[in-house]
Amino acid sequence: MSFPHRTGPGNAVLRPRTADAGPGIRPVEGPDPRAPRATPLTRRYEASWLAPDGEVRSSARIAPATPLFEAAFAALARGAVVQTDEGPVAVEDLVPGMRAQTVEGGAETITWIGAMTLYPARMGPDPRAAAALVRVTAEAFGLGRPAQDVVLGPYARLCLQGARLQARTRIPSAYIPARAFLDGLGVIELSPASPVTVYHVALARQASLRVMGLEVESFHPGEALAETIDPRMLALYEALFPHLDRLSDFGPMAHPRLTRSEIEAFFG
Repeated sequence: MSFPHRTGPGNAVLRPRTADAGPGIRPVEGPDPRAPRATPLTRRYEASWLAPDGEVRSSARIAPATPLFEAAFAALARGAVVQTDEGPVAVEDLVPGMRAQTVEGGAETITWIGAMTLYPARMGPDPRAAAALVRVTAEAFGLGRPAQDVVLGPYARLCLQGARLQARTRIPSAYIPARAFLDGLGVIELSPASPVTVYHVALARQASLRVMGLEVESFHPGEALAETIDPRMLALYEALFPHLDRLSDFGPMAHPRLTRSEIEAFFG
């Protein structure tokens, strides 16, 4: 385990007007190019995956602690139970090669599992490194949904479907951030009091995992992501998924995604 960290602070410097500055020449304001530059926070990411030869392999990498990277590792908190062909299995006990039951029907092979550790702000060098969890209390979404309290990671998305969604959005089903359901009663934000390991799970074909009565999106980087980030960052990101040659190998998404603001616009 490692703390998100900085390798060095940056110093913004205001340069004073010099005595020999000529008429109409303004003093230069801004960062002094001689000052050390701030480097982004980084985080340790762990992954295990199903190799082409059928073996399970694992690795750990240091990469930027940004939402792009963290979203691939933070959907389910330790203790969340995933339904598999072998029965209910806690997410921390899942192994690539197992087959997870899906909401869309049938089972899909687990090809990749990512994990990272969230730290309380008081334990890390920068408060921004802390992230809130989401607790969904028993039956917050109806009978058995979930069957008991379940804690989700900050980037979990739930599959929502039904006539109301289709009437408002003309979409029969969609993935929605779990945080969009925060109400302080059935769905509560939690700040971890001690380090918490969070996970995400990728399948051979994207689908919705059955998690204690909830329908949770399996990992997918999103469509056309490779076209929206610079090549250097893309190379760092793709290295987190050694089981694939390129991001397009994740295949199509099971359902479209809606943002929290879109949900508030449709249902607010």
